[in-house]
Amino acid sequence: MASIKDIAKTAIALGKGLALNKPRTGADTPFNVNKFLGKMQERNSLFRPSRFLVEVSVPKWAQGEDAETAKDITFFAEQVNLPGVSLIPADIKKQSIGPFDRRPSQVVMPDLTMSVMLDSNGRNLDFFQKWVSNVSNFNISGGEHSAVGDAAFGELYYRENYVTTIAIKTFDVGGREIITTTFYECWPTQLGDVQLGWNQTDQFAILQVNFSIRSWTTERADAPAGSEERQMGGFEQLIRIGTAAKALKASIKKPNNVGDVINVVSNAQTFLNSFGRGG
Repeated sequence: MASIKDIAKTAIALGKGLALNKPRTGADTPFNVNKFLGKMQERNSLFRPSRFLVEVSVPKWAQGEDAETAKDITFFAEQVNLPGVSLIPADIKKQSIGPFDRRPSQVVMPDLTMSVMLDSNGRNLDFFQKWVSNVSNFNISGGEHSAVGDAAFGELYYRENYVTTIAIKTFDVGGREIITTTFYECWPTQLGDVQLGWNQTDQFAILQVNFSIRSWTTERADAPAGSEERQMGGFEQLIRIGTAAKALKASIKKPNNVGDVINVVSNAQTFLNSFGRGG
């Protein structure tokens, strides 16, 4: 039977162990919610992919109404991707012995894909169809030996005639510019099909255009301190506050993981921005 002295030693050792393994809360936890929230606020919360503008510079071939249509594409570009870049590796074997040494060899730019809403006047569809036809002359209406401008049937036009620059600008919830990505020497490589149907009464037509790009650059704009934001009207503000409050109420709970924290932070900032701020 254990003595009182042995029981006391066991109790003391057990107490020390519990003290060392006690649940950590607050600032000493490995995942600190307050630090996480603070870091996200420091970075102006999360990027919203719905806040962007597309600006298409007027190609050389476009004149008159076509030039105006190119400028108006910014209002009809419903969706666009920000292409990345691929570096093709090459395996090199030094002095024909040992393992391969992988080095970059070439840069490959993926296509820029844009979905454009078509207007009822037909200007957007006509503009992109003309653009493709100004890359390669496939107009055979005048005969196989006919020519349109500088190109005969089946020939390519001069490159400077159809390439242009496209810029994609992104904004934060306050309407301030974040990053502008500029794509150089862009030209359409493919026009998607436009589906028509008698049962599509509540839909609008969308044209998908793929662009080949030569290169791209990015420029990040730092928002000036104290910059003014657009003030919303009273009715717009009431709608924004009500919508944001519902989203915030639905997401508020004890954060169990990173995803929960992101939802709370995002909805909380939307709720705060709804008080007199534009977006």
